[in-house]
Amino acid sequence: MKRFYDKVLIETYLKQTKFESIMSDLQKHLFAIQYEKGEFVTMPLQKEHLFQIIIQGSISIYFIRDDGSVYSLANGRENDLLGEMEIFLYQPSNVYAKANDDVICLALSIETSKSVLLENCQFLQMICESLTQKMESITTIDAAPASLKQRVLTYMKYKCNKGELKGLQQTAFHLNCSTRQLQRILNQHETDGNVIKTGKGTYKLTNLSFFSSEQ
Repeated sequence: MKRFYDKVLIETYLKQTKFESIMSDLQKHLFAIQYEKGEFVTMPLQKEHLFQIIIQGSISIYFIRDDGSVYSLANGRENDLLGEMEIFLYQPSNVYAKANDDVICLALSIETSKSVLLENCQFLQMICESLTQKMESITTIDAAPASLKQRVLTYMKYKCNKGELKGLQQTAFHLNCSTRQLQRILNQHETDGNVIKTGKGTYKLTNLSFFSSEQ
């Protein structure tokens, strides 16, 4: 992830959006961010909350349930917005947005600009329209089909601290399977080299590249 604060560049990007007239009064708060393919554009528990407009590229937005099921919420493209809910509430847990290719966004810090944003009627109308479109999409989604074997990896990546699963019984409850089934799956993943056993009832993912985007 790289940030750019050049005023001419920001103005150029702003002119590429359909929100130029609405965002012009907020231009001094804006900066540009470039994400590489595979980087997380937003994710739970990130320290800085940003409102972003996609200028270039595409992203996938998805929700991870506690049982490892993945729900695809939307595919964001040019002129789509991110961070609308964080203007009013804390960032929703379990929602992730990942760059499908190289992505460029215009962004501003919600924490430092919140009062200005809430006083801008045109901006709030823009937010309402975006959230309405997303709600319409969410009402029709289904969980992406996944085997228990895949859900175990998803659970470890997204729900376990640093990819380390601790406690088979509790994990089996979340995954809606028996402890015996979970143990068999973990044994298979250990054989395949996906996880290593680090202690009694404790397994850790061997590939931690997922977590590099959090740094």
